Amino acid sequence: MYSIGGVAGARNLNNPECFTAQPASLFENGFAEGGQNETCATYNMLKLTGSLFLFNQKAEYMDYYERGLYNHILASVAENSPANTYHVPLRPGSVKQFDNAGMDGFSCCNGTALESNTKFQSTIYFRSADNQALYVNLYVPSTLHWTERKITITQTTAYPKEDRTKLTIKGRGRFNLHVRVPHWATKGFFVKLNGRDMKVDAMPGSYLTIRRRWKNGDTVELQMPFKFYLEPVMDQQNIASLFYGPVLLAARETGPITEWRKVTLNAKDISKSISGDPSKLEFTIDGVLFKPFYETYGRYSVYLDVTLNR
Repeated sequence: MYSIGGVAGARNLNNPECFTAQPASLFENGFAEGGQNETCATYNMLKLTGSLFLFNQKAEYMDYYERGLYNHILASVAENSPANTYHVPLRPGSVKQFDNAGMDGFSCCNGTALESNTKFQSTIYFRSADNQALYVNLYVPSTLHWTERKITITQTTAYPKEDRTKLTIKGRGRFNLHVRVPHWATKGFFVKLNGRDMKVDAMPGSYLTIRRRWKNGDTVELQMPFKFYLEPVMDQQNIASLFYGPVLLAARETGPITEWRKVTLNAKDISKSISGDPSKLEFTIDGVLFKPFYETYGRYSVYLDVTLNR
């Protein structure tokens, strides 16, 4: 898997939709000239992940879902038209190519792109088969009508532009509320119930359960401070992508480059090497602008050649 949550990308230029056995190196194979991320492959991975969750409610499934949704599916949408991506390149100084602006294309990714828009509202919530529990998987502004329980839940947030969300409950009844604690939330996960701090033991990469007989107007506020972290290629550890919370950050390139962009970061705390405006999700490293990959149009670098300065 690439840092955007995508898959595919073979060295064989005649079939760039799958990995091949040779060469053995994922780094060499996956970043070959013909290697790309096929958008409809990620679309299918999200369908598979949602189905797996029905059988096993593991937070890591929804951690992946969030990654693929924000950093590939959302990034596949053109800036000013309905056009979409087919393959998304991640080599140094790449450019996303958008096509099917007239919605008359017939490639597989043209077809799934029509359905991909529904991914932004599906999978936010799941209920248990017995209607005794509700899972909040994604932090997306939304309204849920839980018809079996005659309960409405409104989620208010600007996530991922902010690190918090608020759930407002309309209706009454006892059920367990499971809220996802993202794997990257190592700076804490804070909960307020009706405006009062709750003492919780939240483990990153799990679900936190709030058991309660809910009353009309109850509110649950969640905060998960974002942090910077690196996601390296598994067999080339110095080549890595930079994340801020759930968001993949891409370096803006002014022209073509042939080598990985080099950055030096503080080994003890990489945030000390980064400046910028968290509210806009725009940052700079050594004068180079980094912004969310899903807002990147033009030339970019997603993977960096990282040196940690001790």
